[in-house]
Amino acid sequence: MAIITTGSASIDGILGGGIRTGLITNILSDSRDARSGLCYSLCVNAAIHYKDSSIIFGDTQGVFRPEKILSYIKKDQDLDSILHQIRSIRLMSTNVQMVLVNYALNLHPVLIIIDNFSYLFLNEKKKTVSIQFRLRKHLHDLALYAMENDIAIVLTNSISSKRQNKKPEDIFEKRILSFSDLLNNIISNLTHVSLELKIVKLNEPRYSAGLLKPLASTKSHFMVRSDGLYDC
Repeated sequence: MAIITTGSASIDGILGGGIRTGLITNILSDSRDARSGLCYSLCVNAAIHYKDSSIIFGDTQGVFRPEKILSYIKKDQDLDSILHQIRSIRLMSTNVQMVLVNYALNLHPVLIIIDNFSYLFLNEKKKTVSIQFRLRKHLHDLALYAMENDIAIVLTNSISSKRQNKKPEDIFEKRILSFSDLLNNIISNLTHVSLELKIVKLNEPRYSAGLLKPLASTKSHFMVRSDGLYDC
């Protein structure tokens, strides 16, 4: 088992050193900037510390930006070598997403990121029970790939920042989950580690990070700048 630093000492602290190979880490956030910043930082750090391995970025929404990777690379590091190790793959359908790892294994990756993991499943034309079964199978396969090949697999997912004020008597009411919440619950249940990134204050690039699985009370705080992550 290897460890990939996130680029933030405080986040590494609550993760026990960083993102671990052999496991699936689920990153939940109400901010695209926080998710993207952490993913770009992981890509660069994985490339620096595991020079004989590749890094696969599965892009479900077409948001991957190589110039962001460049901005995270320090001046004294080998730009060409790091960029060559990082492969972005545009995922256009759930079928393509489900065979991504099969393709990626030929590239000997140490890290596979699937950004906005549930997005394509949420946008299937028919939101049926069969989609839930396919998602479960996908996560089961990813867990096997991670363990058998000693790969760190990172999934990112969006969560809402809205908080509802409930009356005490409302806790006994039956809550009907949205399809998005249902898929997020499935993902959280079938991944090994869940890290939640949340906006601290609107219109500021400051975020908190907390471990949901395994549950821990320690929180860290960090900022996302143009050239990387910084603790605050």
